[in-house]
Amino acid sequence: MKETFSRPIFKYFMFIDPIIFAFVTYMMYKDTSQQNFTAYVVFGTGLLTLWNSVVFTSAGQIEQERYMGTLEFIASVPVSFRLIIFAKTVGNTILSSTSILITFIFIRVAFNVPIHIENQLLFFLVFLISIISFIGLAMLAAAFFTLSRNSRALMNSISYPVVIICGFLFPIEVLPIWTRPISYILSPTWVVKLLRMCAAGISDYNMFYRQSSILLVVTLIYFIVDYFMFERIEKLTRINATLEVQ
Repeated sequence: MKETFSRPIFKYFMFIDPIIFAFVTYMMYKDTSQQNFTAYVVFGTGLLTLWNSVVFTSAGQIEQERYMGTLEFIASVPVSFRLIIFAKTVGNTILSSTSILITFIFIRVAFNVPIHIENQLLFFLVFLISIISFIGLAMLAAAFFTLSRNSRALMNSISYPVVIICGFLFPIEVLPIWTRPISYILSPTWVVKLLRMCAAGISDYNMFYRQSSILLVVTLIYFIVDYFMFERIEKLTRINATLEVQ
């Protein structure tokens, strides 16, 4: 976490990115209802900055290790490569979650907008599960970044499509129907839905528990896929020797 925080690009995503997106989203929704404002400006922007931080730190970590010439070494030490990347991802995700707090503070101070959460306990429980789910999703991203020498291009190509498909700044119902299956297999879609329900007040607990169960199942699938992917990656990288810069 100390190493990640020392990187200028991470400081940008942690301090500057939340302010820029919060301002732009506020200008989009300033004349809308309070419910939409809370759903899309507050939580949408907060999760967007968290996702960007997680993606760019996961990709940046792999890229930094590769360009420092240490990626092949940490992949060949007795400690499992999967465990090392998992530890880095956990630290990066926890550190990245502070970008949500910065978003909330900026919106509250700059625009004098009250942030009300109806079901606070469930909100924090969902947020905790969302951090775990983002770790699993970041591990998947890190696996692809490890296999490719073009991690920066991959990083840029997956960031905003997920923001759009998961409905961070608008409901996914406005998107074409063929995008729905993609949205449903991505955990941020369910995180966004659940956090908005907790903030507005849960009127249908059956739906809340059903969507919470889906989030838990999707998160579990991520970690299972992560395990087998890194098992495969460790073999492929030893055969193809693709961890160095060239």
